[in-house]
Formats: sequence, C-alpha cells, structure tokens
Amino acid sequence: MKPTTVRIDENMLGRLDNLAKNQDRPRSYLIHQALKRYIEYEEWFVKEVKDGLKEVEKGEIATDNEVTAAFRKWGVDAR
Repeated sequence: MKPTTVRIDENMLGRLDNLAKNQDRPRSYLIHQALKRYIEYEEWFVKEVKDGLKEVEKGEIATDNEVTAAFRKWGVDAR
C-alpha cells in the first residue's frame, strides 16, 4: 500500500480513535474501510446514473400510467 496524508479535524479524529479502540482495530484500518465503502458506493452510483441516462435517451422510460399503476399496487396514492 502507498501512504498518503489527510487532514482530519480534532473532533472527527477523536471519534475515529474511540471507534478504533472499541473495535480493537488500528485507526488506519477504519480509514481504509471507510474509503473503500465510499468509493464502492460512488462508483456504483455514477454507473447507475449513466445507465439510467442511457435508458432515457433510448426512450426506455415508464409512462405516467405505468408509474401510477406500480404505486397503486403498493397502496400508494401517486396523484
């Protein structure tokens, strides 16, 4: 792994250290896990948005009636 530097305010660093102590893990482990989860989520989100935009460009979108019917199926008034 390659080292890097990040500035973290004292409050957040204290919270991180408390969490690390409670989990019996090093601070670096928790930072790595947090970054990993964040990056995985953001990559997924960007892909989903791009895929959705491609569907819109192709006209693959639900009509108002289809959306209303889907909401009605779950007992939601979509007026």
